Amino acid sequence: MGSTGVSLIVPMHNESPYVEALRDTLPPVLDALGYEWELILVDDGSTDDTAEKLQAWCEADSRVRAVRHPHRLGKTAAYASGFAQAQGQYIFTLDADLQEDPSAMGAMLERLQQGAGMVVGWRRPRRDGWVKRAASWVFNTLLRWTTGVPLHDINCGFKGMRREVMEALRPYLVRDFHRFLPVLTHRMGYTVAEVVVSHRARQYGRSRYGFGRYWRALCDLVVLWRVMGRCRESSSLRRRA
Repeated sequence: MGSTGVSLIVPMHNESPYVEALRDTLPPVLDALGYEWELILVDDGSTDDTAEKLQAWCEADSRVRAVRHPHRLGKTAAYASGFAQAQGQYIFTLDADLQEDPSAMGAMLERLQQGAGMVVGWRRPRRDGWVKRAASWVFNTLLRWTTGVPLHDINCGFKGMRREVMEALRPYLVRDFHRFLPVLTHRMGYTVAEVVVSHRARQYGRSRYGFGRYWRALCDLVVLWRVMGRCRESSSLRRRA
């Protein structure tokens, strides 16, 4: 694929019920962007038949590739594997459960073309239970207050970024830092924007996240402060280049 293409990375773990919906939904959305595209499906150690379904999809469409982790490594590691494979000028990430409407990718791409380094989805209205919505509100409020990132939904999994931003972020894909990518991008001096994204209820299974997720995120936030100095140095070097 040429350097002007779009790469979409979808992390997956035991998402077999969603594979058919992804196959029906994503290619038309990507075609509508007007670029050559690739779809990178990262199977993070699934124990159901996700891998078999992805293999069949890849055999049917050369634009689709699957990366498989032999065991579960987590979402940050899935992003790292996807970033390592991505060849596009514009990189997008999307959760496999399709709760975020992928058609917003066009509006995100427009913001990137206008100069934003990263665009993050703002899920409105949220179709999750009140506990998850409350925990997310606390987490996002804390991040806005402590980091100055002017976003409403920092931990939304639906994101777009320019390639240079993706490359700058790759060294920071450790722990569970995937949820802090907008913070790191902002710290590096890039513009971080947001686009309202229609949010839908999860169709199959139950969310794997609870308050424990946000407690781990708070612990990671403490570690994040130690690395943000390096991000600031990266920003200074980029401005001098």
